[in-house]
Amino acid sequence: MVYTKHFNIHTTKHLTQAKDYVENADKTLVDNDNKSHLDNIFPYITNDDKTISKQLVSGHLVNDLMKASDEFIFTKKMAAISSGKDINFDPKTKKLILDTKDIEKRNGRGQAILGHHLIQSFSPEDNLTAEEIHEIGRKTMLEFTGGEYEFIIATHTDQEHIHNHIVVNSTNSVTGKAMDWKIVNTKNGKRLDQTKALFEKISDKHASKAGAKIIEKSPKNSHLKYTMWQTEKIFKSKIKQRLDFLLAHSSDLVDFQIKAESLNLHMDFSKKWATYRLLDQAQIKNTRSRSLSKKNPERYNLENIEAQLKENDAVFSVDDVIQLYQEKEETAKQDFDYQVTVEPWQIEHWTEKGFYLNVDFGAANRGQIFIGAFKVDRLDDGNFNLFIKKKDFFYFMNEKNSTRNRYMTGDTLVRQLSLYNGTIPLKKEPVMSRISELVNSINFLFEHDVSDGKQLENLRMELLKSLDESYEKIETKDESISKMLQAAKLKWQLEKDDIVLTDELEQEFKSLGVEPEKSYQDIQAAIKVARVERKILSDQFDEVTEELNHLQGIQTMADRLDKDDLKASL
Repeated sequence: MVYTKHFNIHTTKHLTQAKDYVENADKTLVDNDNKSHLDNIFPYITNDDKTISKQLVSGHLVNDLMKASDEFIFTKKMAAISSGKDINFDPKTKKLILDTKDIEKRNGRGQAILGHHLIQSFSPEDNLTAEEIHEIGRKTMLEFTGGEYEFIIATHTDQEHIHNHIVVNSTNSVTGKAMDWKIVNTKNGKRLDQTKALFEKISDKHASKAGAKIIEKSPKNSHLKYTMWQTEKIFKSKIKQRLDFLLAHSSDLVDFQIKAESLNLHMDFSKKWATYRLLDQAQIKNTRSRSLSKKNPERYNLENIEAQLKENDAVFSVDDVIQLYQEKEETAKQDFDYQVTVEPWQIEHWTEKGFYLNVDFGAANRGQIFIGAFKVDRLDDGNFNLFIKKKDFFYFMNEKNSTRNRYMTGDTLVRQLSLYNGTIPLKKEPVMSRISELVNSINFLFEHDVSDGKQLENLRMELLKSLDESYEKIETKDESISKMLQAAKLKWQLEKDDIVLTDELEQEFKSLGVEPEKSYQDIQAAIKVARVERKILSDQFDEVTEELNHLQGIQTMADRLDKDDLKASL
């Protein structure tokens, strides 16, 4: 992200000092003789001082930048008078007066905050002009405050990294209420400045659109590359999952090793650190036990395993363990993704780390959501595929007023895209992901000349089983589409003839797998989605079947060559 800082302003003296600091002529002077150019970009600057007119200093809801702090205090006085707070009776004049010092007094939540001082710093590598950086700051603040708070902004050019200093009044000019700046305590005992984090998100959006580099945690710039990058992490996760399961369902070390073999987990305790390898995955390099747990590197070493097994009382057979583990994996598979295709017009702007997607979150609530590049694949036709989990969280930023910003789940995002953006979400069948994973694993082994018969055979058998499941899904989808077509015809007839829905008709709709309340248009939309899902599943089935036949041909040819070599050697 663009580097940011935040400071609270507690006294009127510091409020004035902050205003004077950001307007410091030595820091804000720009070497630019094109006066009309600056006048056009910053029409807010009306001061007659020629030096000030060349500075990148502007304000919002401020009449005189040189007296901004006085205007901030005036807004606070008007809010106090309207609410009746901090008003004192003067016996001499027999009038109600407001002392400025009363505004600074501590309230029930601690010392009063009169304003906020924010800083946006940009890297010299961004190659942005001072004017562009100033405009980023202005757009950020207008969205951040919803245009309801006074602020002044000055762009300092006295250092290599150009940066904005912003002072914003803590009192809302429209409502007279104080800005709700939230700082919360996290579970790990640290304090999280939620409002500053919101400011950073808005800052990143406008800065990235202007071309500034934004630092994000996601390590890859596409879903495909991210998945490949995650491979080692996935192996570790699956090894840990199986080890933890075995530790809870084994009686001793021999039993542990027998059951590990049944779960396709190879282990070696011959060296200082135990090593593990998955035999039903395309894992070539062994994983050391110390890399499986940062908090306790010894957790999966031989001594610790034996100690943990001594505490077990229950006895499970190998068959029981296999069944239990398969049920556990099957349950985990149900948490699958949505695949959503979006078109370029839906994207506000693209960055190397992801893009800002235009989303309508209810009526008259338009904004953007940042989608990390690791959740996106760019398609050949110019569109983009999003890969979204139900439990993902995204931050919706209203483009006009940050008070309407909120987090939404992946499930909610998919519904919003469907309702307001006309995007058809596809519910990914778990078997689709598994088939892709298996094909990639088999290809990977072939490419690296891995001839471990058991490892390759495990993957092949799993792939064949998944293909059978995929074919059953296609048949189920066909039956579902057929029933929905019947329901659509029935609903069309009812709506056409204005027939009231009876209990008997409701039961008929339910037998067709369609909610009776759904309209003809709703059923038509569901049929459209189902047909697209069916086509994707069918296309993948045909593609994988063809590739499997090809791989089988390669293996057959390799076997023949091995036999020919053997004959030649004899």
